Amino acid sequence: VYVGAPAQLPTPAPREPVKIVVHLSEDGPEHVRQVLDDVEGLLRLYRTNRQQARIEVVMNGDGLSLVRHDTSFAPERVRRMQKEYDNLSFVACQNAIDRLKRDKGIIAQLLPGVVVTDSGMAQLMRRQHQGWAYIQA
Repeated sequence: VYVGAPAQLPTPAPREPVKIVVHLSEDGPEHVRQVLDDVEGLLRLYRTNRQQARIEVVMNGDGLSLVRHDTSFAPERVRRMQKEYDNLSFVACQNAIDRLKRDKGIIAQLLPGVVVTDSGMAQLMRRQHQGWAYIQA
């Protein structure tokens, strides 16, 4: 009796990493809490499903208040999320930082670990051109 090679199950194609850019341009404690809840919910979902994901929260305009030492409604939560999720970045707009200084005389002190990009709008466009999903928060 001939026994052929064992049956091979098809190897599933590796799932492409999910890449999401979240645009935060507003402030207010309830709004910021909801955005952080949504972002953390996504991070947990992808972790539970063992799917690679990368999320970047880009802040410009009033959204910058989330990561400013003097105005953040949730500095402890931002720090905890940064530690817990190495696939999460908070990105602040240099134009918004410059505008605060120019228009209001405020020198923005950002929370540790926040990345600064030249322009929040340009960063959003770059990410979309790189295939990232865009969410307006």
